[in-house]
Amino acid sequence: MKSFFLINTVLFLSILSLIFVFILQYEYGILPCKICIWQRWPHIFNIILVLIILSSSLTTSYIFVIGLINMFFAFILAFYHYGLEQNLWDNVFSCSGKINFNNLSTEEILENLNNTPIKNCEIEAWNFLSLSLTSWNMILTLLMSVIWFLLISYNRRSYESNSASQ
Repeated sequence: MKSFFLINTVLFLSILSLIFVFILQYEYGILPCKICIWQRWPHIFNIILVLIILSSSLTTSYIFVIGLINMFFAFILAFYHYGLEQNLWDNVFSCSGKINFNNLSTEEILENLNNTPIKNCEIEAWNFLSLSLTSWNMILTLLMSVIWFLLISYNRRSYESNSASQ
């Protein structure tokens, strides 16, 4: 029962976080940077993992381990993005739009530059309770990592108790 609640919590948090960032983007016009977009993928992957778990009658622990690794990398990415926002290090990724300058006139180049949405990864896009969206994502991914770890732990105990009873 505990694992069912935790699995649904992961599903709920991932869906809620994606809905929230899409509302910020499309309703309030807060443009995401490239790293913000990358930070959405682990939540999408979480949803896929949870749907696999819920649709399967046989739950193996390696799916839980994949979920933990997924959230670990999500935390690392959020921490990296947080460091950029706090000017702790320089960005190694390009956070600008991609424009092909081949065979373009000067006017076309200027038009492309003016119409390319460029969001700087070092600037906070949104802030709540003195924490940026990246900070909230860091907290969320850390919480979800703990949940995946607990699922691994519960699954291991369940396996050991089933093995001992046979």
